[in-house]
Amino acid sequence: MRRTLGAVLVLSLLAWAGTVWTYPPTGLTIWTVREQLILLTGLGAYTLMALIMLLAVRPQWIESRMGGLDKMYRLHKWSGILATALAAAHYLIKIGKPLLLAVFDPVAKAPRSAAWLDVFRGSAKDIGEWAVWILVVVVALTLWRRFPYHLWRQVHRIAAVVFLVAAFHGVVLTPAAWWLQPAGWLVAAATAVGSACAVLALTGNIGRARRHRGTVLSIDPLSGDVLSLVCSVQGDWRHRAGQFAFLTADRREGAHPFTVSGADDGTGRVRFSIKALGDYTRRLQTSLKVGQAVTVEGPYGCFDFQQDDGCPQIWVAAGIGVTPFIAWLESLRSKPDCAPRATLYYCARNKADAPFAQMLETLCAQIPRVTLHTRFSDTQRPLTAADLLAEHVRGAPWPQVWFCGPTRFADALKQGLHRRGMPVRQHFHQEIFQMR
Repeated sequence: MRRTLGAVLVLSLLAWAGTVWTYPPTGLTIWTVREQLILLTGLGAYTLMALIMLLAVRPQWIESRMGGLDKMYRLHKWSGILATALAAAHYLIKIGKPLLLAVFDPVAKAPRSAAWLDVFRGSAKDIGEWAVWILVVVVALTLWRRFPYHLWRQVHRIAAVVFLVAAFHGVVLTPAAWWLQPAGWLVAAATAVGSACAVLALTGNIGRARRHRGTVLSIDPLSGDVLSLVCSVQGDWRHRAGQFAFLTADRREGAHPFTVSGADDGTGRVRFSIKALGDYTRRLQTSLKVGQAVTVEGPYGCFDFQQDDGCPQIWVAAGIGVTPFIAWLESLRSKPDCAPRATLYYCARNKADAPFAQMLETLCAQIPRVTLHTRFSDTQRPLTAADLLAEHVRGAPWPQVWFCGPTRFADALKQGLHRRGMPVRQHFHQEIFQMR
């Protein structure tokens, strides 16, 4: 993520620097510096906004390169935060002119060459200011975790409109001389890509090619707050163990991601195990009905731990994070000799909070190469990095750790593994999906 954000910022900087090199401003004063800072922050913010729109349409070719949709959405979120910061800086530098006039003498402006879009300059400036404030509000609501998801989802759609407004602002106010320079080429590319993606978003076509009509076949409560949902999906459905899909049971609420908690058996049946973790998932416990029409979009995700390079593997499943491991174990039942040598830790508060314990025992009994350890935090201390590396011999290859569960738990394990010398970037694999 950091590399991608850094690359976009460096690209913007190089495009601006190349333009300044070939078309330098007249003289070096506080006013020319201010003008160039306005242009540079605007270019950086606009390029990041185009990246945001590209990621929003969930292109498969980017997902595979980034290692999953969860990584894409994290990049989408931080691109939005950084774009907002640059847009705010762009606006503040612009309106900060009176402060500079209190210290520095004004200079006469050089005559500006006329451009065919000059008739729109006033409107472009005004709506650009509004776009900055709207962008700030959208990002603030995204970071406010308690803001209701179904309301945030509707507000978040404004981002596509904000981009189109920013495109109008940027194209009209880009200096005429820039269009034959690297900065102008970057503006043109960002406008084309971002506008196309914004139209896709506004017309509801994101993910349309991967949507499948479905019907609820069965609903089985597994415990007080977990239910097993089986849907029959139309069309050519195929998924790999560990992937997830977006399930829509209520148009007003929209799509929510759930891991497919079962191997693909070729029948078009998709099983989800849904834990009541929020308002929506709690409502699902009582609102879903057998025979109800649903929409399943996907599959997505690259939490696919079929890689076996000979190194030992450690699987850590916490709470409902056990679902991808169940799918993986089910896919191995017919070929247990192909399973990697792995240790699976299933972590829960107590037996009542571990509805999949018996299922895991049955599956692991059929796959001898996978050893199961069930841990209850009510009676045992929490799992630590020391536990994971208890059998690791100094100088031996590091194990591959696959984790699915709460973020804080993952962070604690990663920090502990890092302190013990493990290169976690290469050896710790985690599904970090969040809708915002």
